[in-house]
Amino acid sequence: MKMKILAEKIKSAIFAVLLLLCVASCTHDDIKEIFIDREWTLSLVREGAVERYSNKKYKVIFTDEEFNAIMPGGSAITGKWKADNKSRSFQCWGIKTTGSLRGDTIGEKMLNIFTNAKSYEGDTNWLQIKQQKNTYMQFYSR
Repeated sequence: MKMKILAEKIKSAIFAVLLLLCVASCTHDDIKEIFIDREWTLSLVREGAVERYSNKKYKVIFTDEEFNAIMPGGSAITGKWKADNKSRSFQCWGIKTTGSLRGDTIGEKMLNIFTNAKSYEGDTNWLQIKQQKNTYMQFYSR
């Protein structure tokens, strides 16, 4: 009888641990914590096998509804955005540029990725905005 009670307690403990692990793995990103009021600095733009590293300061700031990407030469890319923390989808629309991106290869790639963005990955330290698996821009935050 004591063995049966002990076996039931062990089963209950194992179930509780498994349930806790399941709940912990189902947590979703905090969109506001990752994106909002944080200055992101571009580290690289990847398109297929080609990676372009940024040695200049390309910055992006997200607010509740809009983003502002500032290029080293003073031009900018602005627009609206939204992200879904469950699917990690990411979209931009109403995108506009001020100044000229002509001749700024990285700025032109950023514009293309913002325009065609599908998803994001990251946390409060690093962020990738992806057009597709091997086409993305990657940022870091301080």
